[in-house]
Amino acid sequence: GADKGPDLLPQLSPDRDSSTAHEKELKRKDSAESEKKLKRKSSSREVLKPPSRTNSSCSLSSTRGKGKLRSVSITSSTDGTDTIASASKSKKSSLPKSKSSVPSSTTKATPMKQKGSSEKDVSSSSSSSALKSLRSPEMPGRQTMISYLKNEMMIHSSRQEGSAADDVDANMEEFLRIPAKLERLLFFGFWICTDAFLYVLTFLPIKFLWSCICLLASIIRPGKGFGDVSFHRRHLYQILNMSVVLAVYHYVLMPISIGKLYHWIRGQAMLKLYVLIAIVEVFDRLLCSVGQDALDSLYWNCTRRPYHPRMIVSTIVVLIYATLHSLLLFLHVATLNVAMNSNDHALLTLIISGNFAEIKSTVFKKYNKQNLFKITTSDICERFKLALFLLLILILNCFQGGMNTAKIMEYMRVCGIVLVAELAADWIKHSFITKFNFIKSSTYPEYALILAGDLTGIGHEGIDLNHTHAVVKRLGFSQIPVVCVMLRFMYEAVRYAIVFSHGDTEYFFNTFAFWYSEGRWATLAGLMLGVFLLTLVTKIVLGFALLGVARKMLEGPAYVPPQEEKSGGGLSTTVKVKRRVIPKSDFA
Repeated sequence: GADKGPDLLPQLSPDRDSSTAHEKELKRKDSAESEKKLKRKSSSREVLKPPSRTNSSCSLSSTRGKGKLRSVSITSSTDGTDTIASASKSKKSSLPKSKSSVPSSTTKATPMKQKGSSEKDVSSSSSSSALKSLRSPEMPGRQTMISYLKNEMMIHSSRQEGSAADDVDANMEEFLRIPAKLERLLFFGFWICTDAFLYVLTFLPIKFLWSCICLLASIIRPGKGFGDVSFHRRHLYQILNMSVVLAVYHYVLMPISIGKLYHWIRGQAMLKLYVLIAIVEVFDRLLCSVGQDALDSLYWNCTRRPYHPRMIVSTIVVLIYATLHSLLLFLHVATLNVAMNSNDHALLTLIISGNFAEIKSTVFKKYNKQNLFKITTSDICERFKLALFLLLILILNCFQGGMNTAKIMEYMRVCGIVLVAELAADWIKHSFITKFNFIKSSTYPEYALILAGDLTGIGHEGIDLNHTHAVVKRLGFSQIPVVCVMLRFMYEAVRYAIVFSHGDTEYFFNTFAFWYSEGRWATLAGLMLGVFLLTLVTKIVLGFALLGVARKMLEGPAYVPPQEEKSGGGLSTTVKVKRRVIPKSDFA
């Protein structure tokens, strides 16, 4: 027993070594498997992405071997098919790609042949995990008819927690704000046009008389005059302006018989009238854009080179412009007169339909703020002319006789229809233009600030002919043709009043007709002077009020830092921000 004892240790050592080696082999295999799993997870996380509504592509690339590049790409499309493409590239040569497109439910990745089975396992496992990730995790199972009805009828409260995009309510709020802010701007522009219209009726005749006096003083004392009473080149512009008004009124519009024109229009076919109205509207806007430039050119030639032949050309251009534009507006008023007095209102329907035809031609176009500003100024002038023409037709019909209270109310009802159609057309047009072109409603107060700056003369120091010159040029308002047409219709109304009031003691204008028949010219001249003075006072008051409103708009409220004050147990913050004036160069 003592001899065998020492030999036991050498016999037990090989078994112990073998067990230790076996444990190491197991650990090595476990670590290798864990590394493979980690590689699979990392590759799937880095490469594969969840599907989206549009086409999505995922790619897996890793280096295997020496100079070999293994790549797998998976593409998912909305038609329910998944495409898996794998390719192997070498540094020296490249192999063609192989693609397979099968439905997502039965797609199996077919990698290319490579050295080593581990790479096949990695590619197949990655492609299968990719296909699993492409399937929506929230895809509902097969629905029954009852579950379908419940989902469609929104019976489940969990289905009612959805919300629309954040900007939907803001966009709708901007859409609903447009009519109110548009009407504020159009109302402000309407009174600007009224002020410019009254300027031609009141201030221009006074300037004409003063220029004639200065011219007479310079003729009596050449080169000297009588102190401040001396002729200047700018006085020539006032004389030419008033001469153009008198020439167009007396030599162009007076020979036209309003009665003959009325019956000629009434006897035309509706198709001809539709074309005629379209032509009048188009050329009216074109001539509005040319008129003020022609007058500015005339002023420049009067003050810079009055003896140049270009001066004669400018005068002729202004005279031709005033003639053509006055004839167009005269035809417009006559057409509107026929529409208002027709029993079937067919022509009135035709005129109203033109407003909505304008919506079609403007809404579906791309606009920016500058283009929208031009459309807005055109709408301002159009609304003023429409209101003035309706007033002229009412005065003409009342002075012609036969207008009792019932007929006047009927006329006012038709006028209301025309004005409401104009309002609706403007609201629809501007609301959808701003909606389709993403223009905010705050743009219209900016337009008002631009008009206020022109009215006060900001940015036009030293170049304004009068306080209405800059704003009239900005609006494109045609003063001279409108005044010529108004004078012609007022003369026709007075002529009818004198004829129908002769011998009728109950007629309102019987007294004035008696003065006219008796030849009391001094009394009639005093009456006309009183009307002129009343119009002049109205012009002065309106102009001063508009100037004050414009300055108030430009100054704006002073800035006050935000203050927190308690109201009803809570905190309310009041912020007053100073208004910003938009540079006129942006809308020039």
